[in-house]
Amino acid sequence: MRVCFFAPVSERRILERVEFYKQDLDILRGLGFDVTIATRWSEIPWNADLYFVWWWTWAFLPLVKARLQRRPVLITGTFDYRWPVPGHDYYSRPAWQRWLLQFALKHASANIFVSELEYFSVSRELGANNSFYVPHVLDTQLYAEGSGAREDIVLTVATLHKPNAERKCMAEVIRTIPCVRTRHPSARFIIAGERGSAYPELQGLAAKLGVADVLSFPGIISKERKIQLMQQCKVYLQPSVYEGFGMAILEAMSCGAAVVSSPVGAVPETLGDAGLLVEGRSPEALGVAVNQLLSDDVLRRDLGRRARRRVETHFSFEHRKRALERIINDVLAKQ
Repeated sequence: MRVCFFAPVSERRILERVEFYKQDLDILRGLGFDVTIATRWSEIPWNADLYFVWWWTWAFLPLVKARLQRRPVLITGTFDYRWPVPGHDYYSRPAWQRWLLQFALKHASANIFVSELEYFSVSRELGANNSFYVPHVLDTQLYAEGSGAREDIVLTVATLHKPNAERKCMAEVIRTIPCVRTRHPSARFIIAGERGSAYPELQGLAAKLGVADVLSFPGIISKERKIQLMQQCKVYLQPSVYEGFGMAILEAMSCGAAVVSSPVGAVPETLGDAGLLVEGRSPEALGVAVNQLLSDDVLRRDLGRRARRRVETHFSFEHRKRALERIINDVLAKQ
């Protein structure tokens, strides 16, 4: 049976580099489907038996071909429904985009949300058809706890393009460093991720605050290096203004790191009681939380163990695989 996997990314290699794309590709192939990848209209086949789509924004493209052929369409992703900051969410989009999003929600054979927050709110308020909650997951064998002693490293992983860097409070992370160094002069900070448009400004801020010597920006790192750092760090620091899920937080949790994040979006349902939640736009609050974890070995280790167990219990790869298999079999049976 042929499945078209559609994700409107700029480069195909992104599908192998970004965890949630690769997971769903692996799941579809593992279920025995012949998968055709499409990233634009011209690549979408007319003769697929099923269309598996990432993101509602451009879902109308495969929906057109699927409806003409009377084939089912599954759409998944984060919806970015109600942000606390104007200008970024569903209601800030132009009317024609909101119409396309509603079209996708109503005509998809199944809408698969990765957070309970969006599952309930979008289904109730926008009338999504046949909605499901299936969270992001991880290969817990790959994202495993390290065996060595943890170091005085505070790690953050984020793409440093301006909108994303602002959403993930990267300037606030840097402003946290002086507060932490006062109590923990041996602490080192690492912000890993593509050096995008926000990088020069963030680098300048580090120099202005006199913390450039303890802060590194390694840029894009391999998955292996990312896992290694998550296994080595004492604190994983990921504040945010909004998160539709918090994939990097989940990765750090699976590696047994103690996490500091913010009570926004879907973060509380991802992190649960396995980390510290503080106001992301307050360097002072972030500093207090980081200092607490660097000072309290017992608390830090307990949070790391609880985080690992939470991932194994609620966010294992097999969980999403089984859920998608049930949904796919259900929509195919209705054809």
